[in-house]
Amino acid sequence: MNILFSSRTLSNGLVVAVAENHEEPVAGVCVLYKVGSRREPRGRSGFAHLFEHLMFEGTPRVPKGVFDRVCEASGGSNNGQTRPDTTIYLETAPVNALSRLLWLEADRMKHLAFSDETLENQREVVKEEIRVNVQNDPYGLFEYGELPQQVFDSWENAHDGYGDFADLEAASLDDVRAFYEAFYRPNNAVVAVAGAVEAAEVFELCSRLFEDIPPRPLPPHPDLFEAKRAGPALVFSPAPLAKTPALAAGWRMPPRDHPDALPLLVLGELLHEGRTGRLHKGLVEGREIATEVSGGFNPFQGGPWYEGTTLFLTKIAFRREVPAERVLEALDEEVASVVGSGVPEAELERVKTRLRTQFVAALESRLDLAVEMAQATAFDGRPQALLELPGRVEALTSGDVRRAAAAWLDAPSRAVVVKKPSAPEPQA
Repeated sequence: MNILFSSRTLSNGLVVAVAENHEEPVAGVCVLYKVGSRREPRGRSGFAHLFEHLMFEGTPRVPKGVFDRVCEASGGSNNGQTRPDTTIYLETAPVNALSRLLWLEADRMKHLAFSDETLENQREVVKEEIRVNVQNDPYGLFEYGELPQQVFDSWENAHDGYGDFADLEAASLDDVRAFYEAFYRPNNAVVAVAGAVEAAEVFELCSRLFEDIPPRPLPPHPDLFEAKRAGPALVFSPAPLAKTPALAAGWRMPPRDHPDALPLLVLGELLHEGRTGRLHKGLVEGREIATEVSGGFNPFQGGPWYEGTTLFLTKIAFRREVPAERVLEALDEEVASVVGSGVPEAELERVKTRLRTQFVAALESRLDLAVEMAQATAFDGRPQALLELPGRVEALTSGDVRRAAAAWLDAPSRAVVVKKPSAPEPQA
């Protein structure tokens, strides 16, 4: 790929990363703050997500709605996402709109407009998201909310990042201000710009717009690492809206710099990716006990980007007449096959090629390139680390995947939540 990376750290600690690609007159912008659901205040689950919404409520200089209108009038769009370790704000537009987009981002990094009205409005928006996405889901999005509570011990890792109604109601305007002052600082952020830009011009523009924002000491960082579980967990939970039972199995994963981290990423693809994944072929087509399989390594953050520990998830919807224990036995048998026999070279090469292809295809979008570059800068300290991933994946062997599966996906360290639908009504 013809991409020229460069980065610079401003005097206030803000890191600016640039990827030059002049094939199209488009720019993608990602402003990443190193705070996500795992750093929200204890007893304030969903707070990081709530705050993401508040960032669009305007500033003393830019009233609510102006941010969106400027983006749209420039021919672009914007969005935001809360993840376990980061919150990102995204814009894409013709390159001639870049200075306007960065001005808007600098403005809301300097000062938000806080009010009881905006807090209440966005609190209701988040609660409605929970009603639609969680409470109306047949299984209650249990892999996101219930499973981590069984997998992890620490509150930071275990709590539901979507949020609890009681916690959201308890959030005050003082909580919001304190969160903003603590985490939305230039020395806790990365500004990534990708597209038809000149790096020197982007650095000068960011220096002019952002460098007068003062840094602040950051709160102590929690220890997010948890070693393997010492014993299994199996919990049954009702799912009255579901038609068929389902289970989610989870394991704690090693730190991202551990030798097994990338092999586990490949293993997640090997087991779960579509109809060619081993679990689909083995449980849906082969044994005919499951109806749907999904999951993978680090599913809520994505790829190799995380702090401390992360989750390896397998979610399986299965037939009513099949006991959950039989499904878990079949899952163990598929993992044991990898541990016992390894992965044939042709199959491993196909999985690695698919991962590399997905990775390269994602970078074709200027916005996706900006996001990946921001993450590489935040977690590895340099945007160039992004392009090292395909080579690192290619170098993995069957022995690497086999070793990782044996070390981390054993049944004694697994936690499982089983969702059981209501018994069918008797027919007249």
